[in-house]
Amino acid sequence: MMYERAQGPLHKQPRAPQNRRLTIPHGVGPYVKLVFAEMRRQGRTYDAVEIASGVLRCTMKAWRKKNAPGLTSIEAVLNALGWHFTPTPILDVLPAAIADDLTSLAERMDAEIPEVWAALIEISINQRKRLAH
Repeated sequence: MMYERAQGPLHKQPRAPQNRRLTIPHGVGPYVKLVFAEMRRQGRTYDAVEIASGVLRCTMKAWRKKNAPGLTSIEAVLNALGWHFTPTPILDVLPAAIADDLTSLAERMDAEIPEVWAALIEISINQRKRLAH
């Protein structure tokens, strides 16, 4: 069955069995490896990801050997697969009080710092949207 955008977000669709033919390329950046690992894990085809993300199949295939993805493209593909692309600061660059609070929150949430940071950003965005309305 072919995926259509009208069916809702790709990452909320039933998962197919792992696509054993889709290999994870070597010599590429970690985000590209993540894309192909997730496509394989979720059993997603290039065509389904293309429809969901708007990034052409040939563009994604070129990431394997020729091109590095741009920020907009990699973010669109990761979003289609159910991932956020969130830059996170290293604890050393944050003021000590904030770093301590973030570490404490991560321990309470049983999560890694990037996950906590992404959650804080999402909460902040949702609050701003509510205030704007």
